Amino acid sequence: MKLESSLKDRAGMLYTAPLMDVILLLIIFFLFGSNLVLKSGVEVNLPSSSSALPSAEDAHIVTLIPSETGEFYFNDERVGLEALKLRLGDALKRSNQVVILGDEVVPYGVVMGVAQVILDAGFEVSFATKTKGD
Repeated sequence: MKLESSLKDRAGMLYTAPLMDVILLLIIFFLFGSNLVLKSGVEVNLPSSSSALPSAEDAHIVTLIPSETGEFYFNDERVGLEALKLRLGDALKRSNQVVILGDEVVPYGVVMGVAQVILDAGFEVSFATKTKGD
């Protein structure tokens, strides 16, 4: 005598669980595999260097662009040198690291002037460069 089950066949649920696992793993892979470096919305031609930038978690970004007015970007805001001094006090609460993205045509004196203001406020400064092969 053959025994028969009175339960419904739920094989469909059995195969969707592994499929969902694979999909979630792919989503996580692409999220964490993407470039997690914070980039400014302003295009900057970085100078070349053979050295590597140390990792800076939650660092502030200062973007120096060639301009007649002497303004630049602190995180996402366009500021001048005096406004930068005011913003640095509040910014120190979040992080003490600043990465300077300086265009290669910005005068060296301007880059060093901004860096000195940032250093005087108590921050650690790193200069972003591109590798020589790029």
